[in-house]
Amino acid sequence: MTLSGGEPLMQADFALALLREARRRRIRTAVETCGMVPWKTMEAAAEHLNYVLYDIKHMDGAVHEAQTGRSNEVILENFRKLAELHPDKPILARTPVIPGFNDSEEAVAAIAEFLRPYPNVRYEMLPYHRLGTQKYHFLDRVPPMDGVTLDKSVMPRLIEIAVRILGDRVDFPK
Repeated sequence: MTLSGGEPLMQADFALALLREARRRRIRTAVETCGMVPWKTMEAAAEHLNYVLYDIKHMDGAVHEAQTGRSNEVILENFRKLAELHPDKPILARTPVIPGFNDSEEAVAAIAEFLRPYPNVRYEMLPYHRLGTQKYHFLDRVPPMDGVTLDKSVMPRLIEIAVRILGDRVDFPK
């Protein structure tokens, strides 16, 4: 069972009760999170999780805040604690690669360097796509990134950088 959504751990009481009950029933559990929750919530959830999918969008706090509206300080600190205190828990760090935000070699290298000390962490970059565009049109709204595309030459270059730093701990987009 995977909890996902926006940020599923924002509904801490419900999410934790669901995870506890799933584990009691021997159901394997995972969460898709960006980690923007109090450490107390992340710590409690970790006890009931088999696997964590954790988004890391950018290492530069100012860039992260300018693009997402929030600092990445809590996100990165929660990740550090999770990886260090649960070294046997598999974690997949994921970066949605967004043109003009984090599609540079420097941005990916910084994330990969951040992940390097944690052997229980794999890394995956998810190329930007426009699948949600038609929903905006259906609602008679202009998509916020209308016309933006990720050049096909970007991902191979970024994967090469990540592999240089993390080796075989890099998963390739399907």
